[in-house]
Amino acid sequence: MVGRVRYRASWQQSLPLGLILGAAMLMQLSNPLLWAHQRPGLPGLPFDSRVLAMVLLFFVSLELWVLSRYVGVTLTSEAVVVHNLRRRTIPWANVAEVAVEPFTGGRRVVLYETDGRRTPLRMPSSGFLSRDRRFDDKVATIRSWWLANGGAAQVEDTAGELGAWGYTYGRLPERLGMRPAPSRSVPTVLLLGWLAADAVMVGFAEGPGADLPTLLGRTLGALVAISLLLGAGFLSFGRGVILTADHLVIRGLRPRTVPWDEIQGIAVERHRGGRRLVILEASSRRTPLPVPRVGRVLWDSEFEAKIQTLRHWWRTHAEIGTTPAEAALQPSDQPPLLPYRGPRLWQKGVLALACIVLGYEILVSVLVGALFLTAGQ
Repeated sequence: MVGRVRYRASWQQSLPLGLILGAAMLMQLSNPLLWAHQRPGLPGLPFDSRVLAMVLLFFVSLELWVLSRYVGVTLTSEAVVVHNLRRRTIPWANVAEVAVEPFTGGRRVVLYETDGRRTPLRMPSSGFLSRDRRFDDKVATIRSWWLANGGAAQVEDTAGELGAWGYTYGRLPERLGMRPAPSRSVPTVLLLGWLAADAVMVGFAEGPGADLPTLLGRTLGALVAISLLLGAGFLSFGRGVILTADHLVIRGLRPRTVPWDEIQGIAVERHRGGRRLVILEASSRRTPLPVPRVGRVLWDSEFEAKIQTLRHWWRTHAEIGTTPAEAALQPSDQPPLLPYRGPRLWQKGVLALACIVLGYEILVSVLVGALFLTAGQ
């Protein structure tokens, strides 16, 4: 083996992203609102708008460089270095498994650590607009480095045991958390972020008749925006479940802790055109779990694997065998649910279109709000 190996996005993977960001920037610069504040005697964009356009170009170029040339992974003989927005160094001895998992229509590499943490790698990956023909070779290289630097002992010690999301590798960690899938959290964050940007623009922009914004209007706009951003953070990162050796922690509007031995069954039920998990407690209380869930449009591609993981933790720590309690939870007047087989093509198309539109609307709101603020100075 060589001293180090660095994997980052290839130019074939960077080109579609560059074209998308470039097209978004050109569409915004051609927005008529940018030309509505021309000054007499000065052709073209005013100075403030030109400066704003250069700042936008700088940030687009920086984002393109970060996503295409910086993020990735570096393999060394002692550790694997993960380059994301936050750089992490993981010793090979702390890696329990190197896995390949589906992600938004493609595949990515996920490192399972011995403390139960899952670390997805941004690169190498392969998807619809960022296909990597050497993806399998890169995965084999990462796995060979792991096996050659301590991973073989991990495989021998944990062979045949159930891992984090239902895969047959890795021993059960001391703690495991489940949060909403990105396919569910990203659209929510974009929607609430768009509303927050509009709230700031309404509160700080000039009113009708060239009225200056009042202190009350600015305060209300800021409070609404902060509330929406806090809600986005809670729906994306605050909700979920935490699995420990003693109990199941349900994180929602009203957090609860349920010991494993008080759970009689874990079942899947229909909910608003989708599916959700429900636990039946010894007190006959039915408690819906915030994750994992699938809906009419939003989905979780790891829904079935997370169900297996939850049931395995429950049976292992409650020291019970296979039980028919899951079947008893299903409504008797409805046919049993078949295993969830992932999102359909139209669901992916609708979600992708919604994310593109919301992202563009956020960009428009930020730029137009900045123009209104500079014009009112």
